[in-house]
Amino acid sequence: MAIGGTRLDTPSAVGDEGRPRGASLTVVAVVVVAVLSAAGFLVGRPLLFTSFALFVGLASAGMALLSRDRLQPRVLGHLFFLPAAVVLAALVGASGLVALASPAVATLVAGALVAMFGVAAGWNDAFDGETVTATLVQSGLSYVFFLVWLLVLAFVAGVGLLGWGLVSSLAQGAGPVAAFFGLAGLLGLAALCLYVAVRALPAIELTPVHRRPSARARYGRLKSALLRLTAVAWGAVVVGLLGLVGGIAPAVLSLPPVGGPIALLARVTAVPLGAVAALALLVAVLAWTVRRATAGFESLSTRTVAAAVAAVCYSLALLVSVPTFVRFGYVGVTFFFLVPVLPLLVYAGLVVALLGFYTGVLPGRAATSAAAAAGLVAMGLGGALYGFPSLFVFAAVTGGLVAWDVGTFGLGVTAELGHIPETRRLELYHGVVAVGIGLVGIAGLTALDLARRSVGSGIGSPTTMGVAVLGVVLVAVGLRG
Repeated sequence: MAIGGTRLDTPSAVGDEGRPRGASLTVVAVVVVAVLSAAGFLVGRPLLFTSFALFVGLASAGMALLSRDRLQPRVLGHLFFLPAAVVLAALVGASGLVALASPAVATLVAGALVAMFGVAAGWNDAFDGETVTATLVQSGLSYVFFLVWLLVLAFVAGVGLLGWGLVSSLAQGAGPVAAFFGLAGLLGLAALCLYVAVRALPAIELTPVHRRPSARARYGRLKSALLRLTAVAWGAVVVGLLGLVGGIAPAVLSLPPVGGPIALLARVTAVPLGAVAALALLVAVLAWTVRRATAGFESLSTRTVAAAVAAVCYSLALLVSVPTFVRFGYVGVTFFFLVPVLPLLVYAGLVVALLGFYTGVLPGRAATSAAAAAGLVAMGLGGALYGFPSLFVFAAVTGGLVAWDVGTFGLGVTAELGHIPETRRLELYHGVVAVGIGLVGIAGLTALDLARRSVGSGIGSPTTMGVAVLGVVLVAVGLRG
């Protein structure tokens, strides 16, 4: 989670109720990182719960960039948000599976992710109803385009494999009947692809003005010839099918003067005709792409173009990563097929967040502080279930209270003064006082727990104490308003 640097939100001067002031967010970030590091230290891996901070930060930055108006930031927002969110969705899904055996681990992981997201989204001002709606709509559009690209690529790959099999069988020598239908089909396909390429190429526009009438006539004759050749070739296929049904075609093609030359011609021309069809189609696609890129996208919205570009990038990245997935064997192949499905978990989470905003469960202005606080409280409860010392349980839950208090204080300063006036000393003073009160509370609760243990009291346990502290937190938050 980056602290400082270029702002991804664009605040106004006075009265902007965006993210909390920087000093308050720094205090919240320090508290969250301290709790996450302590949890990692207790499980023997100090960086375990902070190792996914990069993906959380990228997802939050992507949500902020998707709210921009220009094309480049939106494309970057797509590329930041969805891949990072898919990794986090995979982590959450794995935690859900682990929860069947260890609910404590799942609670710790989920709490850590929510707390980190609260801090990162607080820095980027990227967690409110409007931002979540824009992210859901735009990323969902890119996901639809991504699925369309996958279907197109699968269709092209299937056609290519079928064509390669046909060309290979003809080139290796086929029977007279198969050679006739293969030769006619390849000839018709090559002529049709050449016609499409001639229409797609801007040949007339590139011709000098004084030669355009004659060039237009020549290209008209060429297109007519290609259309006639296509019609003749596919007509021959239709006639052959009728003859095949009537039993005439096999008898005629079995004659050596007829079947022999056709088989030889198919064997010689199969590869050239297949290459011509493929190259012509490739030229047509490239010509259309270049023409569309140079003509501009005035007829399309920035949202649509950004989603389409991001979908192409997703598809290319998935194809490039195929060898990596294969190296991991069964697990890698399984994850490869799960990649197109994991975004649905991301969008389900966004829908749940929207419902939280609409129903008032998530506070509109203080959602980031609420997320950070809820994540720390969840880590405290998870630590109690896991068997962490009661000191960690008290520290995590109290840290959630401190994060909520400091974050909402920074929001109040922002709402009243904006981001221009210098208020760092005021924020740091409040943050130090909040942290100090939290430390005193942790010391008192720890002393109470030690006293309970010294007298051998059976009343209370880390879990019970954690729930009690949670109740105190909720009461304190209610009193604070």
